[in-house]
Amino acid sequence: MKHTLTLALLASMVSMLPFAAHAQSYDRLVSFGDSLSDPGNLFTATGQPPAPYNRRFTNDLVWNEYLAGSGLNFFGSPATINSGNVYSGWGGARSDSAANSSGPIPGTPTQIGAYLARGGTFGANDVVSLWAGANDIFQALPTAAANPATASAYMTGIASTAAGNVSSQVGQLATAGAKTIVVMNLPDLGSTPQFNTSITTSGLTTYTTGVFNTALDTGLNAAAAAHSDTNIVEVDIRSAFSAIVADPQGFGFSNVTQACITVTACVTGSQETRNSYLFWDGVHPTAAGHQLVANLAAQYLYTPTLTRGVGMLAEQGYTTRRAIQAEMGSLLHRATGEGYFVQIVGAQGSRDTSLAMQDGIGGDDASSDVKAYDYSLAGVRAGAVQSIGSATTFGFGVTALTGDSKGFLVTAKPTDLSFDLGLDWRPGRYFITATAGAGITSFSDYERHTLINAFRETVNHVDTAAYSAQVQTGFDHAMGDWTVTPVARLSYASATMKGFKERGTVAAVGFEDRKVSALSGAVELQASGKLSENVSLSGVLGYEAVLSGDQEDLRGKLINNTAQAFATKMGDVGSPGVLVGIGLERRMGGYALSAQYRGTYGSDSQQDQTALISLNKAF
Repeated sequence: MKHTLTLALLASMVSMLPFAAHAQSYDRLVSFGDSLSDPGNLFTATGQPPAPYNRRFTNDLVWNEYLAGSGLNFFGSPATINSGNVYSGWGGARSDSAANSSGPIPGTPTQIGAYLARGGTFGANDVVSLWAGANDIFQALPTAAANPATASAYMTGIASTAAGNVSSQVGQLATAGAKTIVVMNLPDLGSTPQFNTSITTSGLTTYTTGVFNTALDTGLNAAAAAHSDTNIVEVDIRSAFSAIVADPQGFGFSNVTQACITVTACVTGSQETRNSYLFWDGVHPTAAGHQLVANLAAQYLYTPTLTRGVGMLAEQGYTTRRAIQAEMGSLLHRATGEGYFVQIVGAQGSRDTSLAMQDGIGGDDASSDVKAYDYSLAGVRAGAVQSIGSATTFGFGVTALTGDSKGFLVTAKPTDLSFDLGLDWRPGRYFITATAGAGITSFSDYERHTLINAFRETVNHVDTAAYSAQVQTGFDHAMGDWTVTPVARLSYASATMKGFKERGTVAAVGFEDRKVSALSGAVELQASGKLSENVSLSGVLGYEAVLSGDQEDLRGKLINNTAQAFATKMGDVGSPGVLVGIGLERRMGGYALSAQYRGTYGSDSQQDQTALISLNKAF
């Protein structure tokens, strides 16, 4: 049965994160490794480890069980080896087939060989994991410590060889058909309870861990280059555990330096008490530590899905540009004379989209309608309207907006600066209004949440550049004190998110430029008239549709990682739909004070709204 923090987190995010209609979906997990991935293989063979261990080297389940649920162990029936999860990890396993001081324990080469010999295969949607190398280091440390003068050189050889073994086995798995391979590096073993009480031992162990991780990264890069059809994903356990040790409370731990089983109050306490410790024994995490590893593995593995909210940055730039452009065209059309204007402007937009998220490897896809983007902006617009001859009016405006936006796991504070200009030509009751403009939106305080709440991806600012053009035509039909105006409009808008690199402890992503653009057409019926000598009312009702649009894929890649670059489909450009608007204006001497609202309500619960209060002054 699946259970756990990882799956609960993944499932709960369905209610708040905008994924596409499709999702990354994996069928099962096949894992190889040592005690960190052992669901009870060593216990089945030897009865070790004893209580208070839970048949595993921890107080509950291990990370792979949290991520993918239960699975066939090393001794399972060959008849079902390709039909579900398979967990071949053994406590004490080395990265080679050398004799093990703990007995006849199969190292990872033997585990892989046994799986393949029993008819094991890898499906296109299987995930294969490999986590090994720590036991090679542990078993070599006593020899190194006995010869301090050569200890570093000796351990360098041990660590480099172990890392090479793991890298070679990754290549073997890829050759055997594995299409997605997850490889964990080692945490800083010198900071574990078994080694952190001695400066000398801790220093040597930390050094050796660093050599292993560096050599592993080099080897995995070579394996990835040699097997370009396999996605080899590195999971940075070292950085994650170092961050936890540096800030235990931030991750929900009260003790990260002692082994729970050496503290009476911990080992005899409740599971909650035990899981307040990071380490169960000298080197193995508690169940809470394993849950964190599962979440971390999921964060790396599901990166293409978990970064979909970044698409909001281009989409908001596009919708904001459209809204400002529409208001500029409306302002020119409504202009009845010359003058300066200053407006207090507000804009709000949101759109639903369908998302699907797998609740762990081998789990179901949960789908829901969620917000693709949701933003609110406020600011000012200033400009002027000037007559050119008897039939033409020229106008321009500068708009500055700021506010908040969010989409999926991403939050940011946008600041938009735009410039628009236009001409309105009306030789009689017919008119043509043409406008064009451009703007830059700078998103500051960018933050992307991860499956581990304390880890956030950040960027100082991300820029989106946008431009647009619009032409509309119609005629005024007078009806006493009221005028009814049919309008047809054609508009184009484009916004491009500039590529950027996130900063974060784990799973940071570098993104490429992304463009959203569309050509839209609309028809409106506008009406305006006087309520009194100095008070006017206006309204609009219409419909707008996207005639041709393009949302480029969201393209990115995990930074400093062998994982393949990804391109995520973002769906269609949103269709604006029904248009409604209302305005009220009061003239006072040489001034005109007006309030306007305009909104579009389209498919996928898309809503884009602008409101403004303006003060116009005649020349």
